[in-house]
Amino acid sequence: MMILFFVLGAALGSFACCQAWRIHDKDKSKWSHCEKCKYKLKWYDNIPIVSWLTLGGKCRKCRKPIGWAELLSEVGLGIMFALSFWLWPIKGGLVIENFAEVCKFCLFLINLVILLILFVYDAKWKELPVNLMIVSAAIAVVFLGINVYMSYGLGRPFDWISLAGALVILPGFYYLMYRVSNETWVGGGDWILCVPLTLMLGNFWLAIFTLFAANIIGSAVSVPLLVKKKGIKAAIPFGPFLILGFLMVFFLQAQILSLVII
Repeated sequence: MMILFFVLGAALGSFACCQAWRIHDKDKSKWSHCEKCKYKLKWYDNIPIVSWLTLGGKCRKCRKPIGWAELLSEVGLGIMFALSFWLWPIKGGLVIENFAEVCKFCLFLINLVILLILFVYDAKWKELPVNLMIVSAAIAVVFLGINVYMSYGLGRPFDWISLAGALVILPGFYYLMYRVSNETWVGGGDWILCVPLTLMLGNFWLAIFTLFAANIIGSAVSVPLLVKKKGIKAAIPFGPFLILGFLMVFFLQAQILSLVII
């Protein structure tokens, strides 16, 4: 099953990376093509991971470099899909009898594809498409709704106070930084991106850990770059760090909650 999910993730990773370029270029064409010579890719040029490796990361026609984003997107989302199946918080919950849990899992995978598009877009052009984040938030609302339904179905009231605190600590914190710094510390899209991430976490403590994880990853990547560029004016997108921090915390949520909740 993990191999199947890896293959599915790799295929959707190729799709997500392509969509990031199409959204940026407002390209409505149906076929993938080389950015350099506009060569329309054949089906055998679009086999995830395999095509990139066999072509040596170059266009079949003009032999110009394709870039690493495509390969990393395919491998990365393939790994994320496989890990999602392996590390899903509800062990043994992904069975057809547990329809609600299966729906949550499918919604999470769909949002992973959207998050990858946002990751690539922000890393490449230092922007976050608002429309895409709204779609992600809408999916997260449904995800949250299923969580609430399942919680009450098990006779446990949903912790709305914890969710409210999570919304304050993640979207609220980055919105405050955005407003106070006039978009010099974080971009205007970062706090919006935090909304779907927080809704899928749904917990105050998980939001705090995501905040710390994103900033630790961001510091580990940014500080060497800033030192190398000998200045602090280099624009470094923060969206990818938020997404990575969220994924780490989501997959380790059981261990994290066991540390902070007695």
